[in-house]
Amino acid sequence: MARVHSLAPAPAQPLPSAVEAEPEPPAPLDATAETPEDGVVESLADRAAQRATLILVARKLKDQDRQADIDRIHADFDANAAERAEYEREMNVLRDMAMEQQKHDDEILKKWISLI
Repeated sequence: MARVHSLAPAPAQPLPSAVEAEPEPPAPLDATAETPEDGVVESLADRAAQRATLILVARKLKDQDRQADIDRIHADFDANAAERAEYEREMNVLRDMAMEQQKHDDEILKKWISLI
């Protein structure tokens, strides 16, 4: 007699459920041991620290740019003040020279008048 192959599925074997699985033995108590929660907290803390560092660096760069702008403004002001002071000194010298010339002209005029 010939054997006929059946297309019916093989009887299913029961899968072990989580309830039936044996629990893992508790880890030994160690104050320095890292638990997965510690790793998550540390990674969050590390990311927060990196973000804070980046924010501080960005602020410092912005402050340095502002300080550079302020220094440039101070340098421009100092240069303009020095130039203005130099012009005032020149004007004072020219005014003093003009006063001396006027005094000499007055003396010469007085001598011409006395000759007449």
